[in-house]
Amino acid sequence: MEDLGPLAPHVADAATAAGVDESAVRRTLATMQADVRAYPGVADLVFEYRRAFEYDPLVRRDGRAYYLLVPPRVWREFAATLEASAAVLAAARAVHDRAFTAGTELPPEERGDWEPLVFLASS
Repeated sequence: MEDLGPLAPHVADAATAAGVDESAVRRTLATMQADVRAYPGVADLVFEYRRAFEYDPLVRRDGRAYYLLVPPRVWREFAATLEASAAVLAAARAVHDRAFTAGTELPPEERGDWEPLVFLASS
């Protein structure tokens, strides 16, 4: 199974909370990470986001992990490309939220309307 880096410790709890199979959440997260890397890569996508949004979405970078805050439409765009139920997608979002909070210590009330994404560059 794909290395999910800082997302991995949060999968089981998010899957349980959403009442979905943990392996389905892992597959969805792995597909999402693979799609971003194939885009042509995490750094290129972050650069595009910096040009497209009125603010810099990169909150923190820690080695291969990029911690971003993006407009909600970005999650809708990802959801449209992933073959996953609404419950699995909700669990995947919760994993990103938990990993973002752990990796940045930026509490949800300080994020405004933006939503967290955590991407891993290729090793």
